[in-house]
Amino acid sequence: MSITPEELERIIGHMNDDHGDALVRYAHAFANRSDVTAAKMVDLSETEIVLALENDERLAIPLTSPVQTAEDAHIVLVEMAKQAHNILAAKTD
Repeated sequence: MSITPEELERIIGHMNDDHGDALVRYAHAFANRSDVTAAKMVDLSETEIVLALENDERLAIPLTSPVQTAEDAHIVLVEMAKQAHNILAAKTD
């Protein structure tokens, strides 16, 4: 993975500061964890994100596509947010 430590810190900070709701939806949609009410991203690898949940549990969620760059991460995380929204909307229909 060619994401620098600085880029990783920026991505994680941005997700936690601006997209906490998406992180919760990732847990609901991709890990079937409807009990999650708050989550913080603590790591991003080529193949997964790791969330810290409110009970100090760590939850690894596979990425839908591998990432190599910060731009890849942006594209995949946005697409996963859209997919999570659609998955959860279908469950309520």
